[in-house]
Amino acid sequence: MFESDLFQLRPGLSFRFEMIADGLPVMLIDDLYERPDEIREAALSVDYQPAPFDYPGRVAPAPRDNPSLNRFLGELLALVNSQYLPRVPIAADGKRITNFIRMHTDFALVDVHPDDLRTPQRGPHIDPIPIFGLVYLNREERGGTLFFKRVGEPVSASQKQGYQTQSGDGYELCGRIEPAFNRLAIYPGFVHHSAEIGSWVESEERFTSPRLTQRLMFF
Repeated sequence: MFESDLFQLRPGLSFRFEMIADGLPVMLIDDLYERPDEIREAALSVDYQPAPFDYPGRVAPAPRDNPSLNRFLGELLALVNSQYLPRVPIAADGKRITNFIRMHTDFALVDVHPDDLRTPQRGPHIDPIPIFGLVYLNREERGGTLFFKRVGEPVSASQKQGYQTQSGDGYELCGRIEPAFNRLAIYPGFVHHSAEIGSWVESEERFTSPRLTQRLMFF
């Protein structure tokens, strides 16, 4: 299913930064994998379960003990520690975080119809970890990631309808990651954000051609 070299990286990769949310950086690496279509196909073939927390969809574990994936995770952890963390002010217990020691990765599908969203899923959220990463694995337009800042008191989420994709209800849109196919984005999970979900999710496309991302969590 997941071949040992499936997560081979494209040679000559480089990273760059874009600023969102009051000057906080997002790290971007384009054309990440050599075989992204095969990764998508393999990822869609595994069993998914309802996501924990308030993710509007389902998740599946990435393969364990896959040599190419583990090599990528090790390289990415070193890159984030050396190039991204120094640019992002993150503290725990009163001390600045200067080093992550491990990572977790999985695959995630967004497939919840707007009418079926639970109350916490209708507005921007903050991740339970400070730094988060996504690889966008969609050739069709399935939306990127939107960042918001609080402006006044937010409207109660129970009064909202559907996915929030623009300013309003106590939040101002202040940044966006373009969801280029096979793009890796590393961003601050402590900034309010949401997936940019369009009208496709109201049709059967949410099952036949769902929004797939590989999620990357740093600890």
